[in-house]
Amino acid sequence: MRIPAKLVIFLALLCIPAVLAAQRKVEIYGTVSTVENGASVPVDFAVVVLKPAGLYTTTDASGNYRISGLDPGSYELNIQLIGYETVDTTVVLKQSVRKDFVLTASSFRLEEVHVVAEASKAGESTASLISRQAIDHSQTSSLRDIMALLPGASITNPDLSSAHSITLRSVSGSDMNSLGTAIIVDGAPMSNNANMEGITAVMNGVSSPIAGTSVSAGGASPTGGIDVRQLSTDNIESVEVIRGIPSVQYGDLTSGAVIINSKAGAEPLTVRLKADPKIYQVAASKGFRLGEKAGDLHLSGDYAYSNAKTTESYAYYQRLNVKGLWSKTFGSLVSSTALDLRFGKDTRDKNPDDLRSSLASGGTNIGYRINTNGTWNINRGWLKTLRYDLSNSFTWKESYHEQDNVNAVAIYTTNMQDGTTVANLPGLRLYDTQGNEITSFPSGSDAYAIMTPYTYFCHYDFYGKELNTFAKVTLNLFKQWDKTSEKILIGADFKSDGNLGQGLVFQKDCPPSRTNTESGYRERPLYDIPFVNQNGFFAESSFRTQVLQRTLNLTAGVRFDLVNGKSALCPRVNASFELIPEVWTLRGGWGITAKAPTAAYLYPTDAYYDQVNINTTEALAEKDRTVMATTRIYSTGNPDLEIARNRKAEIGFDLKIAGRYRLGVTLYDELMKNGYSFSRDYSTFAWEPYRIWEIAGHDASGAPLFAQTVDTHRFFGYYRPTNNAWEHHYGAEYELDLGRFSAIRTSFFLNGAWMHSMSTSSGESFALNLKQGSYVNSHVAVYDPGVRKYHNEKFLTTLRTTHNIPSIGFVVTLTTQLNVYTRSWTEYHNDEAPQRYISNDDGKVYEFTAAMAADPDYKYMVGQLSDSRFIVSHTIPTLMFNLNVSKEIRNFMTAAFYVNNLFNSRPLDPSEVTKGSYSELGSPMYFGFELKLKI
Repeated sequence: MRIPAKLVIFLALLCIPAVLAAQRKVEIYGTVSTVENGASVPVDFAVVVLKPAGLYTTTDASGNYRISGLDPGSYELNIQLIGYETVDTTVVLKQSVRKDFVLTASSFRLEEVHVVAEASKAGESTASLISRQAIDHSQTSSLRDIMALLPGASITNPDLSSAHSITLRSVSGSDMNSLGTAIIVDGAPMSNNANMEGITAVMNGVSSPIAGTSVSAGGASPTGGIDVRQLSTDNIESVEVIRGIPSVQYGDLTSGAVIINSKAGAEPLTVRLKADPKIYQVAASKGFRLGEKAGDLHLSGDYAYSNAKTTESYAYYQRLNVKGLWSKTFGSLVSSTALDLRFGKDTRDKNPDDLRSSLASGGTNIGYRINTNGTWNINRGWLKTLRYDLSNSFTWKESYHEQDNVNAVAIYTTNMQDGTTVANLPGLRLYDTQGNEITSFPSGSDAYAIMTPYTYFCHYDFYGKELNTFAKVTLNLFKQWDKTSEKILIGADFKSDGNLGQGLVFQKDCPPSRTNTESGYRERPLYDIPFVNQNGFFAESSFRTQVLQRTLNLTAGVRFDLVNGKSALCPRVNASFELIPEVWTLRGGWGITAKAPTAAYLYPTDAYYDQVNINTTEALAEKDRTVMATTRIYSTGNPDLEIARNRKAEIGFDLKIAGRYRLGVTLYDELMKNGYSFSRDYSTFAWEPYRIWEIAGHDASGAPLFAQTVDTHRFFGYYRPTNNAWEHHYGAEYELDLGRFSAIRTSFFLNGAWMHSMSTSSGESFALNLKQGSYVNSHVAVYDPGVRKYHNEKFLTTLRTTHNIPSIGFVVTLTTQLNVYTRSWTEYHNDEAPQRYISNDDGKVYEFTAAMAADPDYKYMVGQLSDSRFIVSHTIPTLMFNLNVSKEIRNFMTAAFYVNNLFNSRPLDPSEVTKGSYSELGSPMYFGFELKLKI
């Protein structure tokens, strides 16, 4: 595909350096140490990063580090080592300088403990940084629990019993929002793009190309984000959650990104035991120093068992993760390689008290993920570093569902040829009373059609083999001129996702149950489906300077993506300016993000319409028991499907008072006009002949002959992938950090958000209603786009009060969360009478006139949507208190417990409840306990 000329020009402008002046070079060097038993001990393998130049190095066995070839100016120096507090400081280099640092072991015995999500720095995208200490204190079991630290996030009880995906800045938590939230682990994204589980029935608005079909399977939805239950938090060192406009180096996302950095390096053996009413968990990790030339090896593993209800012991989830991460420095190359082994299993055994349906289901996934990345310090002229990221993962999935289907009479046929008609025996040809054949199939066909019994046992499986590959290379160019600097990122990435599984498999003549008795299931091997291949190219310039002695940061970039013949151009900008130096900073951003369609949207299964023409299975004589069905097959693919784009904009400020108090406020607005959905359009209503025959006699051999009793037309509707999902999210986020008051050993941190989410369909709405008890003679009512807009709104604020006593390693956090309100309502537009209709007389589209509203042949179409209007729903204001306590016992043991819903208030003002339906948030007290040992 030809790359647009404007993109080439833009990339060239980004890469034009300022006029270079001859500058002398400087260096920074020194030692990194720690204190053990009162003595200074050098620290080796500590990672030293100089920002924004992006240069890396590690300390040697003597704790020494050195970064040379630097332009004079101001830099941010960052030193990280597992188990130690991160050093983050500013250094001004006018000449070569020695800087020594002492690392402090991360511990609850420190005066300052970091147990909340910290905001990103000025000039960067709006994000929250969550440290290992905050993860420990929150006593998390999955990535979902960590998200509770974000502004506007509701605190919920830990739960692994059902699939969870991450949504950002969305009240309703839509599939499109979670699909567009990237989960990036050690530089490489995880992917749900190849998930086809249940897609055989994915197009009835919930899940199937035919309305009324459904396939039950555990795990993540193929139309949403990944199931984050599979991610253990015990091998995580830190998490960054980007809610604003991300750098252009991050692609295949719309909502934001969750960036996970795994533990690496030497660490004492750590064992963690956790228990609460739903979850039992054990985890262990150990980091080994293999020697100065061999690097470090970090090993970790965890097992978790979750049972949602103690009264349902037959339904549970199990997780097992094992991970090894090897990190080593090869000269000027800093690299790490990780191998992840994963096992997850959802189980719902038969309920011994359920004697009617005998329902049982489950899903198992087993996989690996290998990831390697490295940064090569080149440091020649503008070119500073080259970074690469490579990842490959494979996940084997098997799910099953079984039950006794009741009231399950429906047509089932093995016919795979469009327009052919078959009978209940392979090769059986049927005739009318005139001797004309009424079946139609080619010679040698073994297809047949039957009616399933009223009750039958059904077992079906779904087999998936997801293969995901990712590669990325990034060049980092940087130049410093005193107080002015420019950093340029240029790179490309490649992503490939496919599924090599068998797909849906069910027992002969026992298809899954469906509500539409003429919708058809067919087995479809997933390995026949093409891979989803993405190529991305990006360039970004970050410029920093001083204007009137105030810092200005400007980052602008563009990303260009190619996905199976489709393209998207995504410019993004972030900026900040100090209105009052070191006190008041104004910031903002604007950008376009894009999410590629997944395999489920690019390659949906065909729609099968199996029309029953003859059904005499209840005839007294066995020879008269006949079934005949005609099959129509419709391709549901949409060649015009576009890459979904989301426009993100935000503005905010950061205010620092007295150097310690910080207030941050962000106003955001996000608009997506072409998100993915399975929906209907004019092409999905097929106007088909509807014919029925009845037995009218027998031939000389006693075989039945048939006469046609019905010859008309009716609509057959199905769903297809479209860009009809329209979503608008806007709101305000705030954070107030009052720091620690030493006199009372207590810190206060307040965050929250007012959030509003609105969604609708940008396509027309269709309604096919009964006319005199039958669909056969019914027209299809058509309503304008946006006839219904769904609103969800929430105002929630959280105060975390943390009291710590360093001398005894005691930390307690009281979390007070006020849900001011949560409400939802539907906005209706012209939903009484349709604007158009598809006529069942000829299958064509006509205007719906006012006169038709009183015409008996048409008035039944009036009120098809307005009759189901939704009442406004409110949640009464609720105040909730949660408690987290951590206590270090000596230097090798930490005991912790938490209590959720320590207290739930009654409604603050019940008298204000005047209309609609209402509920009170809150649940019974919930508690958990954990013990961590370091050996």
